Amino acid sequence: MKKEAKQLTVKIDQVKKVRNDIFLLSFRSAYIAQTAKPGNFLHLKVNTTILRRPLSIHRVKDDLIYILFKQRGRGTKALAEKKKNDQLDLIGPLGNGFKVKRRENSILVAGGIGVAPLLFLAQKLAKRPMSKVPASPAGGQRSTPDNIILMGAKDKKELVCEEEFKKLGFQVKIASEDGSKGYKGFVTDLLKKRLRTSDFGLRANIYACGPKDMFDQINKILKNYKNINTQLSFEQFMGCGLGVCSACVIPTKTGYKKVCQDGPVFNLKEIY
Repeated sequence: MKKEAKQLTVKIDQVKKVRNDIFLLSFRSAYIAQTAKPGNFLHLKVNTTILRRPLSIHRVKDDLIYILFKQRGRGTKALAEKKKNDQLDLIGPLGNGFKVKRRENSILVAGGIGVAPLLFLAQKLAKRPMSKVPASPAGGQRSTPDNIILMGAKDKKELVCEEEFKKLGFQVKIASEDGSKGYKGFVTDLLKKRLRTSDFGLRANIYACGPKDMFDQINKILKNYKNINTQLSFEQFMGCGLGVCSACVIPTKTGYKKVCQDGPVFNLKEIY
């Protein structure tokens, strides 16, 4: 049974600049830690703006909650300037998150700051119970599913969380548009290559977060892989965050849906 979101006032534990304009904010909340699911978000009140800011839950460690965000405007600038013990008003956890598949291989695809909700997801995927999964057409078995994350950004300065995913047992493949780190090109190029050169993807679930253009490319690639289940976490402007104002609607095959309430995670087949 899904637990209701609550409005809470918490004390900030830390705000740390990760690199350039990317920040990591943490606070303690036993309620959020116990009820949040990967893909859920929090709606944060920022005194410099009328509207709250929706930000994904990045990581949960005991009762410590982490939020990873990029400074883009007045609201996120104000968050970046918060100090330890400052109070933070929030509503959460909100939204429908990722449906974690227990046994299949997992391919995570992160575009830029779209990596934010995927670390919490990776925590859950890494804890999946032991299961017997075919290792390859050559035979043999392995005891746990394989996990990989494909990370993309404009340049190496925008890439974060590589080591955190490795610690969770994930293979990490990187693409940068300028070639400053990893493959020179787009993260969707890595996905296409991975699916073409390995049977890994034939038994995989894909979980992605990033810009809409990235989702469009993923959809084109997967036209040849009809059986792969793909979940997309949308980044979208929001008003109320509670499904009342309809400011965050996106078109789907069955009409407009609210990202805050029906999402932010949607199955690819719902959208395309």
